[in-house]
Amino acid sequence: MDMRKHRSMQLLWIALFDLMAVKKFKFSKITIDQICEKAMVHRSTFYKHFDDKFRLLEYGLNQLMEEYWEIPLEKRILRPFFWSNNFFEGSEPHKLVRSQQSDDLFLNCMMTYSMRLMKKDALTFIQHSKTIDISHDLLAEFHVAAMVTLSNWWHKNSNFVDLAQIDQYFQRLVNENIFDFNEEKEI
Repeated sequence: MDMRKHRSMQLLWIALFDLMAVKKFKFSKITIDQICEKAMVHRSTFYKHFDDKFRLLEYGLNQLMEEYWEIPLEKRILRPFFWSNNFFEGSEPHKLVRSQQSDDLFLNCMMTYSMRLMKKDALTFIQHSKTIDISHDLLAEFHVAAMVTLSNWWHKNSNFVDLAQIDQYFQRLVNENIFDFNEEKEI
């Protein structure tokens, strides 16, 4: 990617991040004009790089999540709650999500983004699955749905169960029935 394009895209992302995380403007209310003004980039430049603010958000989330994807896949799949919490606590993505808690549009975008990437992880990992005559796509969907369900349950009951216990529940409910692995193996 050429330097000018990269610079423009970065300026736009930094502007959107600042509007959401620092100024605490709701993503749903932020306009392209506000982003461009903050970034000191012409509106036509915005549209050279992004179709809309949703594509800009996705671009920025990909940047914020780079370190998360450096965590080995096996760890992300087998102990998703521990590793997610370990990465997110106090991070820039965490700051962003906290600033947008009251914006349903942002939360829906985040959920869609996260679920798509979790499914991609699960599909990649399924190549190590037990021989099951169920579609890998269905298994990945089930894996993601279980993570979302457990996450929602844990947020409602976090004072009763810690992250290690949630990972154990996840292991017992989902992973041991899908993935062939040695429990004694260091994760």
